[in-house]
Amino acid sequence: MTFSLPLTPQYTQLSGAGKTPSATTNNDNDFSALGYYAVFATIAFTLVVFLFEAYLDFRQRSSYYKTEFPSELSKTVGNIDAEREKELKEKARDVDDDGKKREEGNDGDKAAGDGKTKDDNNKNKESLDKNKPLLPQLQSKFSKAQSYGLDKITFSIISSTYNLFEEIIFLLCGYIPYCWDLSCHVGKAYFGWNENDNEIKISLIFMAVNVIIGTITSLPFELYSTFRIEKKHGFNKQTPQLFFTDKVKGLLLTCVFGGPFVALLLKIIKMGGESFYIYVWAFTFVFSVFMMTIVPVVIMPLFNKYEPLPEGSLKEQIYELAGRLEFPLTKLFVMDGSKRSSHSNAFMFGFFKNKRIVLFDTLMEQVHDDEILAILGHELGHWKMGHTVTNFVISQLYTGASFYCFSLCFNSHELYRAFGFNDESRPVPTIIALLLFFQTIWAPIDKALSYIMTVFSRKCEFEADKFSVDLGMSQKLQSGLCK
Repeated sequence: MTFSLPLTPQYTQLSGAGKTPSATTNNDNDFSALGYYAVFATIAFTLVVFLFEAYLDFRQRSSYYKTEFPSELSKTVGNIDAEREKELKEKARDVDDDGKKREEGNDGDKAAGDGKTKDDNNKNKESLDKNKPLLPQLQSKFSKAQSYGLDKITFSIISSTYNLFEEIIFLLCGYIPYCWDLSCHVGKAYFGWNENDNEIKISLIFMAVNVIIGTITSLPFELYSTFRIEKKHGFNKQTPQLFFTDKVKGLLLTCVFGGPFVALLLKIIKMGGESFYIYVWAFTFVFSVFMMTIVPVVIMPLFNKYEPLPEGSLKEQIYELAGRLEFPLTKLFVMDGSKRSSHSNAFMFGFFKNKRIVLFDTLMEQVHDDEILAILGHELGHWKMGHTVTNFVISQLYTGASFYCFSLCFNSHELYRAFGFNDESRPVPTIIALLLFFQTIWAPIDKALSYIMTVFSRKCEFEADKFSVDLGMSQKLQSGLCK
């Protein structure tokens, strides 16, 4: 490895084989800007992106040191409490006439009342908590929320710093060519494969090695985030056994779906000729639709339990809301999100006339039914305003554009030589060409598009909020999101 231009990795295919560049290369005197600056430009771009995102993180981090409850939020939540108090008084007035009847029946029901279980009392306590004014509760939790945010963003800065050093060290040490040569050795030693006749099989070994190494290096950070930060602030509910069970399931699913996907993708690129990007585009589209179909009904139930929403007023109101918006709702589920976290959520999935909605059980415990409706009004707003379809179309256009650009750079051998694949007697693996393209040439485009998509995503969120507000759910949406 040298630290003068051009930067070259410590390990290359030639150095690994004990060869010198002059023994196999014929164009040493030809200057290629792409090959000359590739490694340096990649590291420089990585550093620039890291510094910019670190600046944003530190700016956000400073806001978590504020101890004063935001005045604008205090005013908004105060208005919500006032509206809520008004509603409760109106409800109390409506049932006042029935009070005497209930008192007359108290003697007959007293025995039954004495038989209440501890769980019933807990439910009543939760119900009373929901009816308490929001502002005092939020103010009392403000310091805890600030502490949680500070811990999370500090951890994010540390983990992103580690990822930066790992990426640069791997790049300068020649991790990618070494990993490929290791995969070739494993394939030949254990299966009799070689990179000329069995490139796709060697590529699958290469991907498996990378997945294993990536899992090992990221595991300490995941464990700390889950069992230190999330547990410290009362959000984590999963056990170490459940954590590792999920991890094993995830790795198995990666093998079952990721392996065939990569193999078919590489096969299409190799057989598609100069217009392979068209076939790749069609393949990724079909695969995306396939995964969108099976993930909710096959994969997600492997991690969580989905049960039909019990009959009652909430179910009736949700179907009524869906009917008003002409949303083709067919099923309603409750997911046991509480076995992993106390965070709450709601989402929908399905194609055409077969839509389904899933509510986290934590959401149903934390908010009132009318607040759930307001939150669903937001989610249905995404559907009604075409945000879901728009994002899917954008993702497909992105995929098509990226593979078209890759087809233009597919034969850029000077790029591959710069990153250690400098033995011209050996073929450049397609998986390596893909990896280096997305890591170098496409990286600035991808980062720019990701920022644009972030802005677009925020725009969609504001539009969905407005949609729920226009349904007359403004106050309920605010109170539900505050909780």
